[in-house]
Amino acid sequence: MGLKKQSRVPAAGRGVLSLALVCAMSHAAAAQPGNPRAADAQALFEQGLAAAEAHDCPRAIPLFRKSQETYPARGTLYNLALCEREIGQVASAWRHLRELLPQLGPGDPRLPTARQELTSLEPRLPRLVLELAQGAPAPAELLLDRAPLPQSSVGSEFPVDPGDHVLVARWADGRQTETRVSLPESARKDVRIEPPPAAAAPPPASVPPAAQAPSPPPDAPSTPPSSGRRTLAFAIGGVGAAALGVSLVTGGLALGTKGDLEEECPTPSRCSDDGMSLSSRGQTLTTTSTVLGAVGLVGLGAGVVLLLTAPAQGTSVALTPAILPGGGGALLRSRF
Repeated sequence: MGLKKQSRVPAAGRGVLSLALVCAMSHAAAAQPGNPRAADAQALFEQGLAAAEAHDCPRAIPLFRKSQETYPARGTLYNLALCEREIGQVASAWRHLRELLPQLGPGDPRLPTARQELTSLEPRLPRLVLELAQGAPAPAELLLDRAPLPQSSVGSEFPVDPGDHVLVARWADGRQTETRVSLPESARKDVRIEPPPAAAAPPPASVPPAAQAPSPPPDAPSTPPSSGRRTLAFAIGGVGAAALGVSLVTGGLALGTKGDLEEECPTPSRCSDDGMSLSSRGQTLTTTSTVLGAVGLVGLGAGVVLLLTAPAQGTSVALTPAILPGGGGALLRSRF
């Protein structure tokens, strides 16, 4: 709240202010000279007196207040109240006069004047009424123009100086409201106190599920060292058996061709064209049968050797005779 500076003290108050200055000076002179705080307060008070005598209460008021804080004195408090009244700070002057009255004895010349001033200020007081909204929690802190207010201020009215004011209410959960009010002299203003709506709580952050390590693949059935060897033995033996079987077939065909050749070529010199063709075919079948027979025998032999040298796994292998197309042969049989 700004203070309006007045260049001159009204005539009606000059006599009162002069009386206050005289009384204050006599009281201040009686302060203990050996007290350093009293000496500091005396110096501040004298500066305030000089400003008040020059009708500069806006400059005198801070000096009086500092002097009163340093070393309280009735004269300082009285002059502070009168200066506050002169510049329109009626509520501040009223409070200081109420504080001063119990300190003045019956014979104190300032007592009648203080009572008269207090009575004249009553109708001029602006009053602020703080009301708590229904169901609202009480604020944890109240500030009026940055100065703390007691919790008892809520629900009651109290005087304030005329002018603009800022009321701040703070709640324990961090919410805060700020209200600006302006009151002229003798006005009454109701202010409703209510916390702002609580901010919506943010949704809880979704916590991604803990990354699970990929489960190890099921253990592959352990392949015994002999398994690969048996597989190779069966493969080689199977190839050998197939080659041997084809060899027996081609051998049988070659024998059949030989009988037909004897009819077409009774002698080497007498051989028809068909006989020559049969002779060539018979030679081819004979060669093929011989080669396949050799391959088959080698394959069967290698397969048998691999099976016999592999570790036992509950498998029995046997080479059994068999009747194949075109003649006899042998089959490699296994039983698990």
